[in-house]
Amino acid sequence: MNHIIVGTAGHVDHGKTELTLKLTGVNTDSLPEEKKRGMTIELGFVPLQLKNGQRLGLIDVPGHERFVKTMLAGAAGMDMALLVVAADEGVMPQTREHLHILHLLGIDKGVLVITKADLADEDWLELIKEQIRELVSGTTLAKAPLIAVSALTGQGINELNDLLAQVAAKVPPKPAGGHPRLPIDRVFSKVGFGTVVTGTLWQGRFSIGQTVEIWPGGCRARIRGLQVHGRQLEQTLAGQRTAVNISGVPVEALPRGGWLAAPHMLRESRRLDAELTLLKDAKPLSQRCRLRVHHGTAEVLCRLQLLDREELASGGSCFCQLLLEKPLPPLRGDKLILRSYSPMAVVGSATVLDTNPVRHKRYRAEVLECLERYRGTDTGGMLLGLLEREGLLYNITELAKESQLPPVDIEPLLQDFAATGKLTALTIDGEAYYAPPVKLSNWRDDLQKALAGYHDQYPLRSGLPLATARGKYFPGLSQKQLVALVERWSGESVLRLEEGRLALADFAPQPCPRQREWLERIEADYEAALFDPPRWAEEMERLKIPEAEQPELLLWLCDQGILTKVAEGICFHKQTVGEARNKLAPFKGAEGFTLAQARDAWATSRKYTLPLLEYFDRQKITKRMGEKRILL
Repeated sequence: MNHIIVGTAGHVDHGKTELTLKLTGVNTDSLPEEKKRGMTIELGFVPLQLKNGQRLGLIDVPGHERFVKTMLAGAAGMDMALLVVAADEGVMPQTREHLHILHLLGIDKGVLVITKADLADEDWLELIKEQIRELVSGTTLAKAPLIAVSALTGQGINELNDLLAQVAAKVPPKPAGGHPRLPIDRVFSKVGFGTVVTGTLWQGRFSIGQTVEIWPGGCRARIRGLQVHGRQLEQTLAGQRTAVNISGVPVEALPRGGWLAAPHMLRESRRLDAELTLLKDAKPLSQRCRLRVHHGTAEVLCRLQLLDREELASGGSCFCQLLLEKPLPPLRGDKLILRSYSPMAVVGSATVLDTNPVRHKRYRAEVLECLERYRGTDTGGMLLGLLEREGLLYNITELAKESQLPPVDIEPLLQDFAATGKLTALTIDGEAYYAPPVKLSNWRDDLQKALAGYHDQYPLRSGLPLATARGKYFPGLSQKQLVALVERWSGESVLRLEEGRLALADFAPQPCPRQREWLERIEADYEAALFDPPRWAEEMERLKIPEAEQPELLLWLCDQGILTKVAEGICFHKQTVGEARNKLAPFKGAEGFTLAQARDAWATSRKYTLPLLEYFDRQKITKRMGEKRILL
């Protein structure tokens, strides 16, 4: 069954509530203040049973200009509309503003209703009809059927019921999948039940016992009960007016403008990329102007950042960034209604393209091209766009969080893209991570160029440390992700990874003739003085080696295993380490040996014995036990 919400719209005192009463038998003006003033103040919700047996949800909205914010809260959940114009007054200011809202929200199913038809003759009704047709021309309701009715006499009510059934049959069904989310339009406490919130379920479904997340704040709660127009249900579906009884949350934590949603679905956004459309009769919008943004049942203020111009002309559209003064939780594709800051009037709408953008610099072609792609893509295109983001690999869980879509909706698309070559799947710790092939190729090419430059600058080094490569070129990747990529590229004979260093596959460190002469002399000096080696700085000064060459020569000697650096400025020849361990062999199994005993065994001084023993401790060759050490 297709669950449909129909809402009234129109100027104050044009008979919306009387029409609702005639159609449903329920007076939605239930507040004492509404009865006293004879004017709708709050949203009214009631079931509407059509003659064909179909049951609609009906929202009656206030028509006074002071309550446009309330009207917007109701309009956010409408599938079709009853645009009401009183026969004795014709089109009025709020008629126009409410029509603007319906048009901007894309509501294209509805009925144009002339109320109080008993107060006008046929000629006058014809004039009102012409006025209405002229009003709706060029809007989403331009082709809506028009009917004159009287709630007092019953004129046209049966025919209106038939028209509603015909229009409802054309409303497309809402998708059954997707994360559930419900904008909250009422909150109250009921004795014996606790906190109850109401709203129109935008998508997905709610079930008793389900855990939901409450925005703002992100706290969790469990659904205790569900009602649709007074009927207890185990489950509610997208499009239904839903009352949700939740446990453990006070009324104060759930203001109008908040949301109930699946956990991890919503996130706070203070910056939104969007496509802005300005009404033809609205004044131009200038850069950095202040606007009121309406999303669901919430209203926040924002600054408008135009990305390719200084002013948006009336009737125009462009890409923009909305800088919100308080966060909102929209999804990509959501419609936002924009009102001017002062005086308050509906000026246009914005379609959300990206809920988590960086702050853009203006007049950047690459930014506009990206938003153009976002505007014209479906869910699959949006996923590909996310995966094209630089510096990141996504698995299904991360992509679901980033796209705010259920993993079950994403997985078949990713598998199809991988099968057709649009994506490459990398298995890391048993999980699939996805990236476009061109992205991986660009990363590989960039790393090749970086390594070539590194080898030119440091010809004696065996390669670039993997940790350095990750921090400098792949900060968005984890260590395991980078290793998986490197292993892939190693298999392509592009590069190699040895002992934590990256190098081009065909690179071998080679000293030049001058460097080779220095290296040979250094090796000979250290080999000739195994347990009494020269200090590194002294050796460099004696051989008159330029300061810039010194660290490279030391790194080469250590990489080749010729020298072992045990402390700052102190190195031993490779032969020394082996002999030193052998000379400690007599202490194996004894109660330990002292520093003095090691010094004597090595026939060297304390200044070399202590750093060499500490090196042995670090290498797990020895273990310190108080004043002694034992040989492991």
